[in-house]
Amino acid sequence: MDQQPTAPEQEPQNPYTRPGFLASAGIIALIIALIPVLILTGGGDEPTGDEASVTEGSSQQAPAPAVSSSAGQEAGTQSSCPALKDTTTDTASIADLAPIGLSWKKFGPINLPASKDAGPAVVDGGVARCYAHTPRGALLALTNISIRSSNGPDWRDVVDQQVYPDEAQEVFEQGVAASRADQTSDFPSSTPTLAGYKLISYTPDTAVIDLAFDTPGGTVLTMVLTARWHEGDWKQQMSPNGGQSESVVKRFNANGYSPFPAG
Repeated sequence: MDQQPTAPEQEPQNPYTRPGFLASAGIIALIIALIPVLILTGGGDEPTGDEASVTEGSSQQAPAPAVSSSAGQEAGTQSSCPALKDTTTDTASIADLAPIGLSWKKFGPINLPASKDAGPAVVDGGVARCYAHTPRGALLALTNISIRSSNGPDWRDVVDQQVYPDEAQEVFEQGVAASRADQTSDFPSSTPTLAGYKLISYTPDTAVIDLAFDTPGGTVLTMVLTARWHEGDWKQQMSPNGGQSESVVKRFNANGYSPFPAG
């Protein structure tokens, strides 16, 4: 590579550097904050050796067998979601997003994916909900919730409605509030873009997906995120320490990840 990462300056009192808090402030701010503490790795290989030591304990699961039965969008107690056309639960379907009519929608300065067939079917302020009960629906849910849960004026509504309600939800909300305390805007001044994705495992109850982001510095940050099917919609489940992810890796590129198609 033409450029090698330089040693970052220490920033005392930075909430992102507190033990157990890395990744808890959301994808956008996390990318900016974690770059100093992540080593740069090559290609799209899985972390091994020294690379594995800088992740916060991998939450990756062994891939589950493909679910072959078709299942329609179920009505939820919270959402009253409309039926969606994407009912393909075969895990191989996630490799091709073209059939679901993928497009890109602005969320502040950030472009987020949306689909008329897989969701979000309902957008109310910063809350974008109602995703297909499929691998592609889980992917779109995680790309939206992970960004919206820490950015924009309605981030608390997103946390309340779209973060899985367990012990980590409250810790995550407190972390985001702390990280936003010194911000002067609802959005960061420098934003990454979605570069690709990789399905780790899928069942009708839980989806684990590795997302890759192009950072403003020209490298790629990958994060393993989890979605849980709850009350008729996908919700993001935060890590036990209240973070977005326990597996965060900085790479040279997104080789090995399926790219998002242009909308």
